[in-house]
This record gives sequence, C-alpha cells and structure tokens, in this order.
Amino acid sequence: MVSRSENGSAFFGEWRKSRYSYDVGACCEVLNLESGNSFFRDSVNPDLVRLGFKNDEWTTFLATTKG
Repeated sequence: MVSRSENGSAFFGEWRKSRYSYDVGACCEVLNLESGNSFFRDSVNPDLVRLGFKNDEWTTFLATTKG
C-alpha cells in the first residue's frame, strides 16, 4: 500500500491493493478519504459489502496486525 510519506496525493481517494497480493486476483483493497473515513473491500467482488472505518481506526488495525 502507498504510505502517506511516499505520495500524499495518491494516499487519499484511490482504491489501493496490498503490495503483498498475488496475481491470482484474491486480495483486498483499501480506500482512505480526506473526510476521515476508510473503506475495505474484496478486490474480486468490489461491488459487494465494504467495511467502513474511521482513518484512525484503520491505522490502529494496521499497527495491531503488523505486530
């Protein structure tokens, strides 16, 4: 995923796929908005359910799962 420090303009407003994803299509994507909301979706079925988080909740989730 693109970090804020790598490219601030690309961080907000664009769906991003994990750089750890495989080319078989099974992955997740995240969208961060400047409004303070983040969304998480299945890249295989992008029009189905999306999980919503506040950006600070998403940051906490990432920090917790990386450990």
